[in-house]
Amino acid sequence: MKKFLNIAAAVALLFGVSTAAQAQDTDEYYPHNFISVQGGAQVTLTHYDFMDLVTPQFAVSFGRYFNPKVGVRLHAQGYEAKGGFLQERFPGLPNGDADYKFKAITGDLDLLMNMSNIISPNRSSQRFNWVLLAGFGVNYGWDFDEYKGIVSSMTKGNNFYVGPDQCGTKHSSFNGRFGTQFEYCFSPHFGLSLELDANYKNDCFNLKSNFDPDWQIVGLVGLTFKFGQKKKAPAPVVAPPPVVEPKPEPKPVVEPKPEPKPEPKPVVKDEPLKETFFYIIRESDPSPDVTLNRIVEWCNKYPGKSISIKGYADRGTGNPKINVGYAKARAEKVAKALEERGISRSRMDVSSYGDTVQPFAENDRNRCVIVVGE
Repeated sequence: MKKFLNIAAAVALLFGVSTAAQAQDTDEYYPHNFISVQGGAQVTLTHYDFMDLVTPQFAVSFGRYFNPKVGVRLHAQGYEAKGGFLQERFPGLPNGDADYKFKAITGDLDLLMNMSNIISPNRSSQRFNWVLLAGFGVNYGWDFDEYKGIVSSMTKGNNFYVGPDQCGTKHSSFNGRFGTQFEYCFSPHFGLSLELDANYKNDCFNLKSNFDPDWQIVGLVGLTFKFGQKKKAPAPVVAPPPVVEPKPEPKPVVEPKPEPKPEPKPVVKDEPLKETFFYIIRESDPSPDVTLNRIVEWCNKYPGKSISIKGYADRGTGNPKINVGYAKARAEKVAKALEERGISRSRMDVSSYGDTVQPFAENDRNRCVIVVGE
């Protein structure tokens, strides 16, 4: 463990110096989220041979940097782990030293501290980042068939191993972690990382008790995708002060004499037309002729205008079916009389409403035709 810490400190110092000297052509913005995928290897530090307990590892993490200095992540790592029995510690082993594989996964909540930004918050480059991390979580193991085969082959009563009695079938255990990470950002959204972690395991994580907690050292290489950055607002561009040229002496302005304004032409407004024919009960012939003549005179005065002819019947007499006929006949006869006096039918909009519409409050006056010129 002491050797591992010395190596980590040396690498951190190397990257710290590189960070201070490196210039960057892409900016990294905070806050932001990230997703990382990693692959590497781990080894368990026990009495067994160090190199015989190396196993491959894969990891994925989701996290967020809240500012340039602090972030958190959820980290899941696992695949395969190993344990081992030394015959000098377990004389009951029939075939000498034996190691066994099993499956394991570790989930941790980690605190991330970007030491590059903590040490040098105003650095011009963020291409390299040195991060310290610490966290805790749970380890879970399964598929202990090789372990069970070794234990069942031991000569009973000829060793002092008490693991099966002490750990039983407990497969989950506490995990504590601290480590460091070195990241190279080759764009604002992507980075490569090297991570070295030390994981503190409960003594029973591999079902084999040595009466001491176990340690696992993990090395991972990863690719990180960053997203959700908020770009810093660009510095305002200060325009140079305008060049003020001397103004020329103003020339005297000779104002022209005002021309007399022409007298405005009088506005001639069109005269509106509204004439009404009233009828007695069951009558539909229009009268008097003087009303028809006024309509003809207006139409001749305004040849480009049209007229609307609307027929009505009173609601107080007859019934709706009969009144429809009277209203229509009254409107059509007015139109025919105007047509006979030389007014084109194309200028007339003829319609009738029966007794559904009553234009006057007095019942008898609603037996009528109303002509409106527009």
